[in-house]
Amino acid sequence: MGVCKDGGLMAERRLYLIFKEKIKKADPNSFWYKIPDTFGIGGLRPFDGFLVIQGIPFAIEFKSEGEKATKYQLYQLTDFTLAGGESFIFVENEISMDMFIDIIMNKVKERKNE
Repeated sequence: MGVCKDGGLMAERRLYLIFKEKIKKADPNSFWYKIPDTFGIGGLRPFDGFLVIQGIPFAIEFKSEGEKATKYQLYQLTDFTLAGGESFIFVENEISMDMFIDIIMNKVKERKNE
């Protein structure tokens, strides 16, 4: 599981939109699904969304600066990784979204060469 950060204060929703735009440019055939927010209507969301690139599944959680993943989210991300997927937490203020996309695309190349 990777932890990445990005510069600037943005709401997590803004991070999803930027991510969706940039990942489609990196791989137009990628599939991104943002898990809907529950806002108290029941159920915990395991992480923010699923990404599939060239058959490789990713679980991604976005956090604004200063925010941390919950124990439940960490458990779900770890479980996803143990099941054979890749999991990342992107926290703004350390590396750029472009660098995060590069990390994902490099992971795709690694997995395709296995």
